Amino acid sequence: MQRRPLIAGLTLAAFARPSLAAPAALDLAALERSVQGRLGFFALDTGSGRTVAHRADERFSTASTFKILLAARVAQGVEGGRWRWEDEVTLHKSERVAHSPAFDRLLPRGRATLAELCAGIVIESDNPCANVLLRHCCDSPAGLTMWLRQQGDDVTRLDRWETELNENLPGDPRDTSTPRAFAKTLRHLLLGDGLSRTNQARLWADLQASQTGLRRLRAGVPDASWRVIGKTGTGYRGAVNDVALVFPPDGRSPWVVVALQSDSRASTEALSAVLAGAMGQLVKAWG
Repeated sequence: MQRRPLIAGLTLAAFARPSLAAPAALDLAALERSVQGRLGFFALDTGSGRTVAHRADERFSTASTFKILLAARVAQGVEGGRWRWEDEVTLHKSERVAHSPAFDRLLPRGRATLAELCAGIVIESDNPCANVLLRHCCDSPAGLTMWLRQQGDDVTRLDRWETELNENLPGDPRDTSTPRAFAKTLRHLLLGDGLSRTNQARLWADLQASQTGLRRLRAGVPDASWRVIGKTGTGYRGAVNDVALVFPPDGRSPWVVVALQSDSRASTEALSAVLAGAMGQLVKAWG
């Protein structure tokens, strides 16, 4: 976390300016045409302030990428003394919904700590664990939206529970964000002054441990000297997403990269390849 003073002082002008076309070295439009869908992309180099934007101010379903924001909300509550990581929440079988690997391990015990639930939603993208945390720490999905407004995010919103929030109907603003807004909030929480260094490190470790994005943005970097930690999301109508912190080699400042998709009928594998391709183009453009 030694880069934090530089990152915390980064101007927010890059987020506020209108979307510019991606540089010539990137052809993100060709990638989205290859799957006949929409690709929203925003990347920020926190060292230089340079950006890449493609459909950066259009709304996309966040799907499970919201879970890193929920984990950050829990972490901020711990810092404020509202609860502790060791606090336990009672679990009920009736809370189970699809995709519940962590919840199913914890349910026989009948309870789980906030730390366990947060690890479940970030590392394994567990859906019932997310709903439990939304109830316990936000009262409702709308409560997470209210908290995001307090963080300066006037765009990102959560309206429904898992798994309904993955519906992604055409033109529906519920459970959506824009690549630019999501990137701004991600930078604030994971690299800026939104959380303490200790809790940023905790969330970084959980993002690093996640295996859900191995074929998405992570697959676009050339070798192991590049570190990519992120949170994926997958919903209906081509919502195959990834949001990440990218650490180039040689100790350079991290990049914030948000890639959201919609409207394609292509397979999850093909849409994951689009994200890997976008990351690969970014690496070539920025080195």
